[in-house]
Amino acid sequence: MYNLLKLGSLFCLLLTANVMFSQNAQTVKPRMIVENVYQDIDLPLLQKVMGQTKNYTLMDVRTPEEIANGKIGNALEMDIRRPDFRQELDKLDKNKLYIVYCHAGGRSTTASNIMRELGFKQVYNFTPGYRVWPKE
Repeated sequence: MYNLLKLGSLFCLLLTANVMFSQNAQTVKPRMIVENVYQDIDLPLLQKVMGQTKNYTLMDVRTPEEIANGKIGNALEMDIRRPDFRQELDKLDKNKLYIVYCHAGGRSTTASNIMRELGFKQVYNFTPGYRVWPKE
């Protein structure tokens, strides 16, 4: 009789815990945690990232004259040589994923470092730059 009473109590305890946890699971929404990512990438990795997600922003930090000769997709044009470059960066969503490039990697490295200083969470620096991008 004692074992039956013990088993019944255990069943009630498990049932109560199940109800509590299932109610909490419906009311508590998990928060997405974004890790800080600062990474130099090459062409194959860039193409892989672009193929796996559409939730990114390409950022071209070259001059307007350079961009006039072509750019990657619908890249956001933000000339790093402009005096208001930092202020313009500060207006962007720091939680989004950014892929930064220039002609050969120098200016994009500088821009990526500035973005890190400003608190951007996910910045990929396409170090070979536009010079290696397949022209159509």
